[in-house]
Amino acid sequence: MRTGSQFVAVTLLCIITSSCVIPPRVDIPPPQKKLQSRFPEMRVKNLMDETKDFPREFPADRTVLLIAFQPEQQELLDDWSRKLKLAEPGAPEWLELPVIDDPGAFLRWFVDTGMRSGIPSPATRSRVYTIYAPRDNFVRSLGLPDSQQIHLAIASREGEIITHVSGEWSPGKEKQIREALK
Repeated sequence: MRTGSQFVAVTLLCIITSSCVIPPRVDIPPPQKKLQSRFPEMRVKNLMDETKDFPREFPADRTVLLIAFQPEQQELLDDWSRKLKLAEPGAPEWLELPVIDDPGAFLRWFVDTGMRSGIPSPATRSRVYTIYAPRDNFVRSLGLPDSQQIHLAIASREGEIITHVSGEWSPGKEKQIREALK
């Protein structure tokens, strides 16, 4: 029993005294009656502990947003990433946004640490920003139909959602995304 107590004490000490940075919780106001299909203003951290103000600091005038709500949706995001050739030079700018209802500060740190350990590439980690916010509010603000499937959106730095597609890759959906990037 003593080792369990020591583990908890050491973990808490690490969090309190080290450079462990807990990502912020994001407050998204409930959407108004009229859906505006906009990315809400928020301050978020990526898996490299870099803070950005979205959408103002999106990496391009038109950024591909890969949005997921469940860990098992990662495979679909990876498929889209391969089809859009996002890892290749000259690819459009993109961000991966896992959206999680806020579990509290300690669990935010735990979730991000787990994701960080599962993504060996620093280049990829720098593009993953976990959004800890009420899913329903986030989904409504972007004008998405639900959180049961993945979504790809093209967003401007002003937060406008130019287009979005949902679910598995298809040639038609890819065409829609590529057209919106022009």
